[in-house]
Formats: sequence, structure tokens, C-alpha cells
Amino acid sequence: MDRALPPLGVMNTTAPFDSSQSLYQAKRRCLLELLGISGDSKVRRSLNQMGLHVGDHVRVLSKAPFGGPVVIETRGARVAIGKQLADRVRVQVIR
Repeated sequence: MDRALPPLGVMNTTAPFDSSQSLYQAKRRCLLELLGISGDSKVRRSLNQMGLHVGDHVRVLSKAPFGGPVVIETRGARVAIGKQLADRVRVQVIR
């Protein structure tokens, strides 16, 4: 099957764009909004017990090297989250 190339200088505007990232990928000091949690009910329960819910605003304070935990701040409390758990949390940068 031969696909036609778009005319030169024409930008493809139909490509999907996902501005979300995992909590572990987020940069330090950015204000983030929790968009979703992937995983089973145990993962969601674990994060909910730490005080994290979809829609919350959090800030990454530090990230330990070599896949160590991420320390975040939410509602004035500091919480450390392991890399595997932080990879399951989708966030979007607010500022």
C-alpha cells in the first residue's frame, strides 16, 4: 500500500497529543494536577490512604537517584512515593 505524503510545508494536525506524564517523570517544583491512577483497587487504595486523589494538586519536592522514591507535597503534607507507584499516577503540569 502506497501512502501519499502531505504537501511540502503542510503540518499534520491530526497527530494525537498527550500533555500528561507520570508523577515520576515530572520535574521538581512544578505544580501538578493528578489526572488518573492506573492499576487495580489496591494501587488506588494505597494512594488514597496517602491522601492522593484524582483532581488534587501536588508539587514534587525531590526525587532520589537511581529509581528511588519521589517526595511530594499535597495540602501541606509531605509524602514519599516509590518509583513503581509514582509511575502509575498520571499528572499534568499546571505551572
